[in-house]
Amino acid sequence: MYDLIVIGGGPAGASAALEGARLGLRVLLIEKETFPRYKPCGGALSERARSYLDFRIPDEVIDAEVSRIRIFFRDRCAEISRSERLSTLVTRSVFDEMLVRRAEEAGAEVLFGRRAKEISEMGECVRIRAGAIHEGRLLVLADGHTGMLGRKIRSRDETTGVCLVSEVAAEDTDDFMEMHFGKADMGYAWVFPHGSYHSVGAGGLRSSNIRGILEELMRARGFRGRIHGHTIPLSGPSRYLGGRRTMLCGDSAGMVDPFTGEGIAYAVRSGQIAADVAAEHLSDGCDLVEYQRRCKSEFGDDLRASLLLARIMHRFPDLLFNMFMDDRSLLERYIDIHAHGLSYRSFLRWLAPRAPAKLIASMISRMV
Repeated sequence: MYDLIVIGGGPAGASAALEGARLGLRVLLIEKETFPRYKPCGGALSERARSYLDFRIPDEVIDAEVSRIRIFFRDRCAEISRSERLSTLVTRSVFDEMLVRRAEEAGAEVLFGRRAKEISEMGECVRIRAGAIHEGRLLVLADGHTGMLGRKIRSRDETTGVCLVSEVAAEDTDDFMEMHFGKADMGYAWVFPHGSYHSVGAGGLRSSNIRGILEELMRARGFRGRIHGHTIPLSGPSRYLGGRRTMLCGDSAGMVDPFTGEGIAYAVRSGQIAADVAAEHLSDGCDLVEYQRRCKSEFGDDLRASLLLARIMHRFPDLLFNMFMDDRSLLERYIDIHAHGLSYRSFLRWLAPRAPAKLIASMISRMV
């Protein structure tokens, strides 16, 4: 009998297993793949994501640290350089394996190559069939956005995005991150430098012809590479984050920044919160609804503010993206979300009273 069973070995599941083991719980982590495994992802860790990790990321896990970014809107480009780090680039197969190994070292038991096929509640425990039968007092579902188990209990009205990515051998030393807006609805294309290779990708709503956008970018840059894909939730956090013995974490719970597509930070933190609540539940009977309350308090409302910003920006792209491109203070303030942890809610409160004047100034400048 385990105290906590975790399904999924990505950042959410590994973080839940690591935190649970540290708290003295008997933890079982079940992962359908054998690590290291390939994971299609841009691999950009925000400063928020790094702040959630209470350990130093080993140098061999870091591909690059960048402090410069190019933001494109159609044929316009703005460059921003900071003295501080803006993002850390990692290869997900390496990063994820590092997190799982740390969970193992903390005392969690890990089963690779086991697909969880059935879940049932049996009295005072949860029973999982993954090859053999495993029982635990509590369950964390972190099997990703397309995970069979989480998909059954998430909201059916969520907005789903498509993300395609290719890894292309680097032939130059350009250390700029690039983000290309104006083609993908509720999304963008990117080029992220990983030292020995570039992560080149595009994401957005299915209706945006994401493959065509990515292929156009690759042709324009002379890039060639195999394209991989996955889906991402773009509706903000699910209204349902758990039940009597179950908690949903990371992509399984829709915890993805709808504007940038970043999910690693929220995966790590939701996994940690789930483990903390699990330990409290087992020691003093804390209701698991506390998990939902803490997630909402810590970042749920902020992700919904990001969703609002994304919908407004992509509803009126020519007006609003051009406003940002014309006013550097807007871009600099937005970058503070990722460089200094400024919340989306604070950003919107700052922007609201200034937007009318900045919008008019932008429109006039483009008429002259």
